Amino acid sequence: MTGRTGTSAGPGPRRALTTGRNGATIMDMAHTLFAVLTGLGLIVGSTGCKTKPKAEEKIWERVKIGELAPPPNDRLPTPQFFATVSMDVYVLELPADRVDRLDDLWPILSADPIKLSSYTAFTENSFRMRYGRMDVWSQVQSLLAEAGALKVATNAMSLPADETTDLPIAELPTGREITFVGNNLMRQTARVRPGVLALRLRAEPIPWARGVFKIIGYPTCTIPFASAIAPLQARARENEYYFAPAAFAVQMAPGDLIVIGPDKYTGERQTLGGLFFNKLEGTLFFNPAKRTPPKVKPAVRVYVLICTAIND
Repeated sequence: MTGRTGTSAGPGPRRALTTGRNGATIMDMAHTLFAVLTGLGLIVGSTGCKTKPKAEEKIWERVKIGELAPPPNDRLPTPQFFATVSMDVYVLELPADRVDRLDDLWPILSADPIKLSSYTAFTENSFRMRYGRMDVWSQVQSLLAEAGALKVATNAMSLPADETTDLPIAELPTGREITFVGNNLMRQTARVRPGVLALRLRAEPIPWARGVFKIIGYPTCTIPFASAIAPLQARARENEYYFAPAAFAVQMAPGDLIVIGPDKYTGERQTLGGLFFNKLEGTLFFNPAKRTPPKVKPAVRVYVLICTAIND
């Protein structure tokens, strides 16, 4: 009977189910859908339940142990280590009329470790310099205090190896001429641009002596310029002036110190030594031991550099 489903009581062929007026069987539609899905790759294989389903594959099972391990050392970027020298810098001022009291200071220190391009030119430019260890630091402080010196500035500096670092000494608001004595002991004149007179310091490692650096210093008239662009840095350096006659070199380790001061008070700021050490406008000095009123006096500056640490 049409529109009825089921089987007859006796054996006989089974009638397919039909749908719609076109008489397409549901079995035919299933075969068509199966073929489409197989063609799209959504169904793999046609053996039905006779083939055991493939176990789920874990992605890390195909990864080799060597691929999980870090690459060999020759493929890793080389870690960069920057050796540095740490220094404490003390700037002191004492009355210019008591500069001769520094003569009590120099004998307790040593000039032997210090290398100069010309000792005569160094002193003719009114520079004096001595070396010592921290065991004399308290005595140095005591002698400077007796001379009436006041500590006016303290700086902590880090000197990267093979690079330069500037310790500002005096501002140069306008271009000017600076006279100095050259290594040939002839008086010379440098025409410098507006900027800063600085003590330029350079720390150089000593390959055979770990924990010891060679410290090179030289006065430099420079134009402060902060830029990471090398050509701009080079252009700025073209306008610098280096005073080689006042350059020095000394090997330093933690606990070493150097003292730089004037040989005498010249009462001017036209020469290299006068610009480096003299303070004509004066400093307010007060000595409580004498109970005298504070007084502004012309002053000279003394610089103490102490090596506190070396990271190499």
